[in-house]
Amino acid sequence: MLLAVLLLAALPAQAVLVRGHVTSAAGVPLAGARVQLIRLTGGARNAADTISGVDGAFEIRSSLSGRFLLLTSASINTQQFKPQIGEPFYAGRTDLLGFDIALDTAAITPQSSAEQTGVEVPLAQLAARTTPIAADRLLTEARPLLELSAVPGAFAVQFGQIGSPATLFLRGAPVDKLLLDGVAIERLGGGFDLGRLTSTGLSAVTSRPALELTPGPNPLDGLDAEAGVLSLHTALASTLHPTLVYAGDAGNLSTVRNEATFTLSHSRVDALLAFSRLNTDNDLPASAVHLITYAANVGYFISAGTSLRATLRDDVSASPLTTPFAFYLVQPSGKQAAQSLSSAFFFDTHTSFGWHNQLRYGLAREREETLNSLTPATGLPVTILGANGDSASGVARFLARPPREDLVSDRDQFAYLTDYPFARFLTGSLTARYDSERGADLLAAGSERLERVHLFAAASLAGEIRHRLFVQTSGSVDHSSRLGLVGTPRLGLTYVPVRPGTGSGFGRLRGTSLHLSAATGAREPTLAEQFALPAAAVYARSRALDAGVDQNLYGGKLTLRATYFHQQFSHQTELLGQAPLTLSNTLAYRTQGLESELRYQPLARLRVHGSYTYLASLVERSAAAPSFNPQFGATPIGALTALPGARPFERPTNSGFAAVEFTGPSLTASLRAVFAGRSDGSSGLADNPSLLLPNRNLSPGYTAMDASVTYALTRHLTVYTQLTNLLNNRAMAPLGYLTTPFLIRTGLRIRLGRE
Repeated sequence: MLLAVLLLAALPAQAVLVRGHVTSAAGVPLAGARVQLIRLTGGARNAADTISGVDGAFEIRSSLSGRFLLLTSASINTQQFKPQIGEPFYAGRTDLLGFDIALDTAAITPQSSAEQTGVEVPLAQLAARTTPIAADRLLTEARPLLELSAVPGAFAVQFGQIGSPATLFLRGAPVDKLLLDGVAIERLGGGFDLGRLTSTGLSAVTSRPALELTPGPNPLDGLDAEAGVLSLHTALASTLHPTLVYAGDAGNLSTVRNEATFTLSHSRVDALLAFSRLNTDNDLPASAVHLITYAANVGYFISAGTSLRATLRDDVSASPLTTPFAFYLVQPSGKQAAQSLSSAFFFDTHTSFGWHNQLRYGLAREREETLNSLTPATGLPVTILGANGDSASGVARFLARPPREDLVSDRDQFAYLTDYPFARFLTGSLTARYDSERGADLLAAGSERLERVHLFAAASLAGEIRHRLFVQTSGSVDHSSRLGLVGTPRLGLTYVPVRPGTGSGFGRLRGTSLHLSAATGAREPTLAEQFALPAAAVYARSRALDAGVDQNLYGGKLTLRATYFHQQFSHQTELLGQAPLTLSNTLAYRTQGLESELRYQPLARLRVHGSYTYLASLVERSAAAPSFNPQFGATPIGALTALPGARPFERPTNSGFAAVEFTGPSLTASLRAVFAGRSDGSSGLADNPSLLLPNRNLSPGYTAMDASVTYALTRHLTVYTQLTNLLNNRAMAPLGYLTTPFLIRTGLRIRLGRE
């Protein structure tokens, strides 16, 4: 019945009718803007055009049908706004569509996000800063983890070389929530191994976002979004004719990568199919890795406002057992294999009066196998040297592992989403969701299984007052069959005292916005935590507050941003013992600091980008007992987790990046440096007290420098080179783990198909 109502809600028209409003990113109506309806199929390109009125309203009619996009340019009196190229869409002869266009001072593609409000909102209006990474930045970059390292406030920790486990920290806390096309694909209870994530299916010849990273808790995304959310967006087909793109490259360390992508969009149907395989031997004994990815995105438009879509992603990987090689000088015999399958099915409908509805089914299936055979009892004699100058010598014992362990994590998700514009200045959204989760830890000696059900509801309101004050408020309620009821609210405010503009004198400082957001979050136990924690365990909780300012200078060529953040985490899980597994959820810590960013574009093709983050983190409560190494007297040492009064492990006080990029008609080049100061850490050798070192500043600081060059020989042939770790720094991972040395990959992209 609901499907029938939604299908009948769209009012028929006598021709393609596109209407909406043209505004600035702050919502100010722009009069005199030219809006062109560009036809992407055969025939004349400019199907129709119009000029926006004094209130920014426009209306375009055309008797044509097929694939279109909107090309919008501001009037000659408002030259600070860049023209905008909209997203392609389908329209039939009797379709009525609504598009609101927000012109930006620096970008020609829509800079908006639905992550925080449930509806598309320009980034300039959002209180919490969402950082998008465009799909075209991943065309030659095999691993998105490298791009995520160059996000303000982000810090990636990888335990080894290519293919080894990796965690992304944002403002000093791990990002446990991962969404693929809006569907949660993280493990039960949060967390995802970003070390095996490839760019296949995410990259495309378009600057629409492939990744979005949002700090702080987000009630609309449910549990596990207590510290931040990473959203992945499968690329859409962007070609009107069948097109096959092949990219292949090779480099040192026996590194070979092959990727093929087929795209097609015709009338009501669009499809993208992609496959890739990455092989590398790394440079340690028995450390070969392969990463295989399949991806698909297929859509069908019943009408311009009603569509069906299905996306799929399958990641398969195999890598050696993850151990700190420098502590043993021996690689254990065994491997880790993983298969992650996720898919989503959508029914979307937009009515003529702006009501949007979506029915969605999503599934996530993850299997991880750890195979261990003939691992020696101990490693070779070593001397461990910390970045703080402390050292210890001895022989480390390997942790006992079962011959085989299988971890299973399954999720099925049914969701209904709706949003409605009550007025031009107020939009509301509602989400209802049912989640069925199953997990298992399978061992030869026995198995542990978990089943739980979630009923979830969330609502949000996004409004504005006089195009200067923007408000986003949201809240959610989640009922778990295992842990009961939990609620999370959020409030965000953005105030624009000075709108962007041009001029001299004080006019060069035009464009000031102030941001404030406060939220709470929660995380449910993981599979291992559910079995190891006592029955009285509760949800891990978080509170976050941040306040920032954005300042544009020289007509938007220079942008400065600064944000103060304060986050409090309680009832977190900490590792007390490895064999048998012993956990506690009494850990409490806080992170606070200053995040700053600079963007400068002195020339149309030259861009400078940099960021610096100061992080002050502190463990306030812990159930861990201190360990002692007689070599260091009475100095307490946290063997597996940080002790009260210390900093959480692997969270550097100082971090940031700097990048220079040149984009020409044929040549594109970039140079980027990511840096981090020393951080607290541990050798983790709890069974070897003589090899424990004081935690303070134990993990090394580093500078990682990367470069890339791309040159288009013809419209169909492009050559590229990627250079990673130019300084050949081996100490960029946590203490004991060796980073991939200098790596160079050179290859070509071949495009077969009509323009």
